[in-house]
Amino acid sequence: MSIKIKGLKTRMKYSGIFDFKQIYRDIKEKLTDLGYMDSKAGAKNMMETYYSEKRSSDPREAKTMWLWWRTEKSEENSPFYVQKMGMDFHLRYIKDVEVMLDGEKKRAQQGEIEIWVDCNLIIDPDDQWKNHWLMSYFLDFMVRRIWRKQRESRKNSCITDALKMQAFCKESFEILHFMPLKGEAFYDSMGYKPRP
Repeated sequence: MSIKIKGLKTRMKYSGIFDFKQIYRDIKEKLTDLGYMDSKAGAKNMMETYYSEKRSSDPREAKTMWLWWRTEKSEENSPFYVQKMGMDFHLRYIKDVEVMLDGEKKRAQQGEIEIWVDCNLIIDPDDQWKNHWLMSYFLDFMVRRIWRKQRESRKNSCITDALKMQAFCKESFEILHFMPLKGEAFYDSMGYKPRP
């Protein structure tokens, strides 16, 4: 069995009006930029493992959706380790609304969205070392001693990727976050504001 080293698990929650199709595309592009998806692979590299949509007869509940994304990347094309990222989307009380943007009507969604980001480092994902008659004895020594610095570096890379995804999602929803902003905000951000 492969060795799992926990990176970072975080979540964001937003309630209001948003364009889910645009957020879906933007997060997919961000994952491509981080190297978790190949833009040329297309449907072969599909990462959506679960999709569920439930429409309620109660008008207050409206629509509930679950999406699970699972993707991975391997820097240096090494078969020894892989960085896995999981993203879970939970949308509740979703209603389609029309908003005016720059003098045009645009379709958007109103409701609550929650996004979980979980990034981990998996060592020996295909059990090549564990199933080898000689290397199985050295796997623990390799991970704990010889590959210690690289292990910590890859773990920090996982944490950084998760924080980048968190900052990107929060930026999409205009929530305050702890990563540097790209530009000046011309108005106060919506959502959680720390006390002075």
